[in-house]
Amino acid sequence: MMKMFRTDIAKQVSSGSSPPILVSDCISRVIRAEYWINQDKEARAQFFKTKKEEKAVVKQLQPRQNSESYSKGQTSNSAQGS
Repeated sequence: MMKMFRTDIAKQVSSGSSPPILVSDCISRVIRAEYWINQDKEARAQFFKTKKEEKAVVKQLQPRQNSESYSKGQTSNSAQGS
């Protein structure tokens, strides 16, 4: 009966202290397993999306900081040379 389900769901449904005996019990377990697998996927996707956005913000800020320090250094060097 478990061959009709995706492998990751079949593993979750068949694992545990008692395997499903009735088809209705099997289906309810499959629905719950699929729900939690999807919740995990969504949480991971949100985590990586947030990390990607954070990296983009840091990357945008870095060139500005570098160019500001470079221009400040040139201003002080040119003032000392005069």
